[in-house]
Amino acid sequence: MTNTKLKPLFFTIIGIVGGVGTILYLASVFWGLLLILAAIIIFYIFRRITTDRETARQGMREGIKKLSVPAIGISAAIVIGGIIMLLTGYNPLTAYRALFYGAFVRNWHVSILNASPLIFTGLSVAFAFNAGLFNIGAEGQYYVGAMVATFLGIYLGLPPFISIIIIFLVAGGLSAAYNYIPALLKVKTGAHEVITTMMFAHIARYLSSVFIRGFGGDPATSTHAYVTDPILESNWLPRFKQFIPSANYRLHIGILIGIGMAVFTYYILFYTKWGFEIRAVGQNKDAARAQGISVGKNIFRALLFAGFLAGFAGVNETLGLNHKLYENLQAGYGWNGISVALLASNHPLGVIFTAILWGALNAGGQFMTRTEQIPNSIVEIIKGIILFLIVARYIYAYFGNKLKKRKKKKLPVQDSGEVQQ
Repeated sequence: MTNTKLKPLFFTIIGIVGGVGTILYLASVFWGLLLILAAIIIFYIFRRITTDRETARQGMREGIKKLSVPAIGISAAIVIGGIIMLLTGYNPLTAYRALFYGAFVRNWHVSILNASPLIFTGLSVAFAFNAGLFNIGAEGQYYVGAMVATFLGIYLGLPPFISIIIIFLVAGGLSAAYNYIPALLKVKTGAHEVITTMMFAHIARYLSSVFIRGFGGDPATSTHAYVTDPILESNWLPRFKQFIPSANYRLHIGILIGIGMAVFTYYILFYTKWGFEIRAVGQNKDAARAQGISVGKNIFRALLFAGFLAGFAGVNETLGLNHKLYENLQAGYGWNGISVALLASNHPLGVIFTAILWGALNAGGQFMTRTEQIPNSIVEIIKGIILFLIVARYIYAYFGNKLKKRKKKKLPVQDSGEVQQ
């Protein structure tokens, strides 16, 4: 059987085994992890069959090299966090046992619920970064998505499947439109997107208080003043428990939608003309312009699509978990999306894993605090150290490049094959 015939067969098997394993594992059925590992093994068997040994080894070396930076950063952060705990009188072994048990076993469903919106906001920030932009206002676009989803969720009474799709698309579209003015100002006047998107984030945050009072919140009561009316149950996202009885009742399919959007974003960036132009603009605007790529148009489109992705986070939380909008929610998903994107090196598929890591650290930290009375601030310190160590490579690369340029300038200039003294 030729490699061409083997490829569809192997990828079908990998897709089915890996997909089923992922769904089971996300639903807290932990033996699903064995199916995920089996899919990985099948993939490497396929690589071994269809490529020569040296190419396979080279691919493995590159994969290990890419994973080594975050792995070293996380390991170093855990060691430093342990030293801090020792110096402050806490037992790091007890703390980490509670942290990891809470994150990946006992409160695994909480880790997934935390990760779901972070995938969308992380994708939003990562997509903008690929265009050389800093969409720091993902928090505001999250709130816009949540408000639109709440409004439509209360009044839209179509069949569930159709209704949910409409809510996602309309909320995402209006969240993208919310980035229209920052995008226009960036293209037409050069106004920095960090300032404009941050200002719009604060506007959306405070606008949500007005929205809540207009759609259910009654200032005359203390119990109903800070929350909207609930959305229709027909607009709730399906829950894992509907098809996996042992799953936690709060888990919903938002995490699967997030993974799907990560794959879609990856496809856009690396397999479409638009994605190529976005990355070209992000790498070097002048070079992109010289090749006939419209810098302004791609910056504009990148910010709009970043808003679209961030809006999905608000829809995910409203339809999947809260089923209403709360005042002073202080979600922080937009701000944390920046950390998730940086930790993933702005790679859409990497965002899936870093979002789960960030969500797991939050869930594990809560469990650690509750069971061992160790301050949750330890987890925030660990997260900060992880982020610093990962981002430090960019600082190292920046100064390394500067040093190389200085060395090149000091080299003797050659003229007609002779070195000038």
